[in-house]
Amino acid sequence: MKNHFNSIYSLPPNISFPNPFAFGVRNTFEDPITEGPSNSSMSLGKAQGFYVLDSFTEFTLFHLFTANITEGEHKGIINIFGQVREVDPVRYLTVVGGTGAFLGARGLASCTLVDIDHTPPAKWTLSFDLDLYY
Repeated sequence: MKNHFNSIYSLPPNISFPNPFAFGVRNTFEDPITEGPSNSSMSLGKAQGFYVLDSFTEFTLFHLFTANITEGEHKGIINIFGQVREVDPVRYLTVVGGTGAFLGARGLASCTLVDIDHTPPAKWTLSFDLDLYY
């Protein structure tokens, strides 16, 4: 089976106290963006960026990434960032800019978890709805 996800985790931080929520661990990724949740759905481009686990008390991740849309009617890059709490059913991130068809875009990226495979390295399938303003 083709591996659709590319992800590299940093080494855990060099700390001498308990770290049950992996505080300080970073993941850099390049993952497919598809029209639907299946890897066989029409390809739209790829997401490239990173997240850092940033809480001592729960699983929260600070995300910073670009959605590079290379297929379809609208092509360009959408820049997205914000903190995600793993337990939230809907996670909200901020759209802070874009290029190409998305030049000057800003708005809200609503993210929901479709599926997660916890087998290392963990693979998340996420669904995004974007409300963009120009």
